[in-house]
Amino acid sequence: MAARDFTKYALYVFLFVLAAGAVFLAFGVLILVTSYVFWVIVPSALVLNLFTFLLLVLFGILLFVACRKRRGWLAAVSLGGMSVPGLFIALMLLHLLLPHPPREQKPNQREPLSSPSGWYVLTVPIERSGRRKGPLGYGIPFWHVTISDPNGTVLYRDPNEDFHGIHNIYWVWDDQDRVWLYNSDDGAVYFYERIESTWTRSRWGDGKPGRGLQPAAPPEVLYPPYASGGAAEGLRVP
Repeated sequence: MAARDFTKYALYVFLFVLAAGAVFLAFGVLILVTSYVFWVIVPSALVLNLFTFLLLVLFGILLFVACRKRRGWLAAVSLGGMSVPGLFIALMLLHLLLPHPPREQKPNQREPLSSPSGWYVLTVPIERSGRRKGPLGYGIPFWHVTISDPNGTVLYRDPNEDFHGIHNIYWVWDDQDRVWLYNSDDGAVYFYERIESTWTRSRWGDGKPGRGLQPAAPPEVLYPPYASGGAAEGLRVP
């Protein structure tokens, strides 16, 4: 009898671990795919929260059925399946409570970034468009160059939606309080400057120093490592 009970409970533990492992793998795949693709169509938090809710509902129903039918193996599967979304919720709550260390930023993607004069502060957030919608009705994400004063008052926000959020862009100030921007999608370089109290955007050229259409040149630190010194044309970042 004892041997039979041991075998039964060993089976329950195995089913618990198997269900938890399968759900954990599903979460990993979903997070990976969402990080590269889904977030462009649907906000990542919505995808993960909906998936977590559906799993809890599904395995909660299975647990109810297992208790009603007295199916120990089904209860083990249900509890294993519920353990991962439950842990995910606990980690999210813990993340909200714990202090967050400063996020490491690349030299050409730092924000907020003060200009050399200290008069302006640059941020380049990814925001969803209010005009251009994806297939599910959510705005397509774009980078938006935003220049503010030190008090946070927005002085300029690029109204164009040219820098798709799925591609990387890079930015720096130069000594003349101009913002330079490198677009990894097509290798184009732009600069923003203040002319008679109005900020304007101009296309400088195709990334490689010396090929610009304007006399000024971007700081070398603007370019990401793969494009430093010139390889800019047509390079894309997934």
